[in-house]
Amino acid sequence: MPAKPFDAETIHVPLNRLDLAEANARRTGREEGLEELAASIAAHGLLHNLGVVPAHDAEGEPTGRYDVIAGGRRLAALRLLAERRKIAKGAPIPCRVLAADGDVTGASLAENVVRVAMHPADQFEAFARLHAEGQDVERIARRFGVSPLTVRQRLRLASVSPGLIAAFRAGEMGLEAVTAFAVTDDHEAQERVWRQSQGYGMHPASIRRLLVEGRITLDDRRVRFVGLDAYEAAGGSVERDLFSEDGEGWIADPALLARLVDERLAREAKAVRAEGWGWVDALPALPPDLWRMARLRPQRAPLSAEDEARLSALGERFDAIEAECGDEPDEDQSAELDRIEAEIEAIRAREVAWRPEDRARSGAIVAPDAGDGVRVERGLMRSGEAANDDAVPEEEEGDEAPRPAAKERPPAGLPAALRGELLAHRSAALQAEVAARPDLALRVLLHALIVERDNPWRAVARVTLRSPALHVACPGIEAAPAHADLEARSAAALDAARVPEGERLWPWLLALDTAAALDLLAVLVAPSIDAGSEDWTVPGGALSPAEQVAASAGLDMRHWWKPTAEGFLGRVTKDAIAAAVREGAGEDAARRIAGAKKQAMAEAAEGFLNGAGWLPEPLRARPAPDTSPEAETMLQAAE
Repeated sequence: MPAKPFDAETIHVPLNRLDLAEANARRTGREEGLEELAASIAAHGLLHNLGVVPAHDAEGEPTGRYDVIAGGRRLAALRLLAERRKIAKGAPIPCRVLAADGDVTGASLAENVVRVAMHPADQFEAFARLHAEGQDVERIARRFGVSPLTVRQRLRLASVSPGLIAAFRAGEMGLEAVTAFAVTDDHEAQERVWRQSQGYGMHPASIRRLLVEGRITLDDRRVRFVGLDAYEAAGGSVERDLFSEDGEGWIADPALLARLVDERLAREAKAVRAEGWGWVDALPALPPDLWRMARLRPQRAPLSAEDEARLSALGERFDAIEAECGDEPDEDQSAELDRIEAEIEAIRAREVAWRPEDRARSGAIVAPDAGDGVRVERGLMRSGEAANDDAVPEEEEGDEAPRPAAKERPPAGLPAALRGELLAHRSAALQAEVAARPDLALRVLLHALIVERDNPWRAVARVTLRSPALHVACPGIEAAPAHADLEARSAAALDAARVPEGERLWPWLLALDTAAALDLLAVLVAPSIDAGSEDWTVPGGALSPAEQVAASAGLDMRHWWKPTAEGFLGRVTKDAIAAAVREGAGEDAARRIAGAKKQAMAEAAEGFLNGAGWLPEPLRARPAPDTSPEAETMLQAAE
């Protein structure tokens, strides 16, 4: 009878007398993680003895060597340490001698199969305990043979909200989701997004997007304008996504960044003001209505004879270099060409001069440019100021910033992700309204079928009846009143109709009365409606097809959406909260919440706006102009 495992004899065998047995069950992955295992053995010793059997020669005589049945990776790690002279080649290794006539393959298999790997959450917390005990990241990395980045990642994962870690342990979310939540240390924000995702799950990318919305990324224009080095030199810190391949990060102190932007703009504006302009505005970005402002023209001034001679010499030298090198100048030639071009530009700039009287009655705007520099727009006339014949609209001067199209102007005050959620709520609400109006659903379907022939992108409903993925733009949309209403109405209609399947379906449809068919049509068409897209534009400023359907349905978003602290107010700026309260509840209410911390301000604002019927801009109905023939056609079809 084979010896029991706990009865196995323990001996010490020199490392150079140990061999990997053919009976060792592990074949795949023997080399994986050897660096980490070797570092662990060097730091903590061999925590588990090797399982061995005596080796015999062809005549059955003991050779004095031992075959390792259990512990092949440990043996490889020990040999790695010996190669690096961390231990002696003949170092005594503790081993359990297994019965030679026992089931050695079974013993090897049992060691690898029966054991249960440590849960990742336990590993995160163990690393966190070591760090809390005073061990720095580098020391922990050396002890376990991993990179410092790996240690920092595990420490970051350990800092995720305990409630979410508990859900991870319970199998309610995967490791990728935990990694997405670790993009922020804000437990409140983590738990809010987790509550939104419960019930249907959420892709890690969606979790991450919701948690970082509104944060200032390192490629933001303001960061480039100030310079990341200058921001950090002023005491600012950067939050990094430790799990991003490109090292994505965010500004941790937006207030400091804003101050540094203002300080640089003030310095640039001071220099421009010294030129003698009547007014100078320093702005964080060029105003969207810059194209509306009239602009004075600078006057042409003749160059001096010296400048003319210098221009001629520079041009000759430039041509000579190009003739010599062609299209492939070397480094020195390229540098000289750049210097010549810069000097030519500086001289040409002297050909343009502003009259003192024009400077005095016009002004300039200073703002960051698209890179890390500053852009100055000079000779601008404020609205209402008198201008002479030299004043021309901005667009006639060939300005680099022409009038933007209406759809390219992002709305102020709302993060893109939050705006997307509002539009998803609008789509869900319109779906619920159309589901209750079979006559309107029929016309929506007809509109889609007619328009798709030539302009498929203009259809309100997708003819394939594929529902837009509202949950991607708005995690938690399933809990919205509109979604619940649509689900209940659909379930009732389908249950009442008792729709058959297969070859019985068509005869059943032929026998269905028109009223019942329309009821069924409404709940089948409604989920395909997408009122969230803002790419629909109608010439002449008319309502988009989705807006026309909403008007015909009498859609009032006040019945389907409320401004709550968690879903909206707590996710916009304090200025936006104050503006909403001022608009919905009056100036006195806005004054009462001024100065409060953001969370308290959002909660108080929710109380003031409760029942006030206030809606953010994306959810407000837009009046339809009467000038669009297409709008009139759609309205007639919907009546």
